[in-house]
Amino acid sequence: MLRVYEEFLTKKGTVKTQYVPYYLKWVSDCYGFLDKPLSDRLGGEQKKQFLSHMEKRHEDCQVKQADTALRLYDYFLSRAVSSMIVEPSSHEEKWRLLEERMRDALRLRHRSLSTEKTYLIWLRSFRGFIGEKEPHQLEGRDLQDFLSHLAVEKKVSPSTQNQALNAIVFLYRHVLDKNIDQEWGKQGLQSRPPCIR
Repeated sequence: MLRVYEEFLTKKGTVKTQYVPYYLKWVSDCYGFLDKPLSDRLGGEQKKQFLSHMEKRHEDCQVKQADTALRLYDYFLSRAVSSMIVEPSSHEEKWRLLEERMRDALRLRHRSLSTEKTYLIWLRSFRGFIGEKEPHQLEGRDLQDFLSHLAVEKKVSPSTQNQALNAIVFLYRHVLDKNIDQEWGKQGLQSRPPCIR
């Protein structure tokens, strides 16, 4: 699995070649520390546990590098997991209704027409990224993966990532009525996945 992750890092060019071995080491160390198979996606608490352990023996820059390595690895795993298959007509209808509910929520809060259009564009982009997952199955991790996708695959600017973040957080909070702050840990949504260049 780490060999494929190494190819992923090299192919995407998100990490300088000389740092790739460190990224592999941090992922390996983390999974060894937690005694988890490399195919499992880790929760926020598990990552925090490892990073707290690292802080005792490593410099801040190494802890930050390990955090980035684990976020990228989680994103890598998310892309490796095959999408769930559901009946297309039912799936399409649920997303169409979600889009209508989002439009209603935006208008109820007196958002401008340009904000409404932008947020709906991001909703459609998010839906395209999610694949066959249904709206009620969405988790905070899906948002993290989407932002990583924008940074790694699409190489969008930080301001564009922030716009996407605001749109999808609005979806979670005001349409799906889900609190994803807890899933992102103590840092909350102010600490979105880093922009990787």
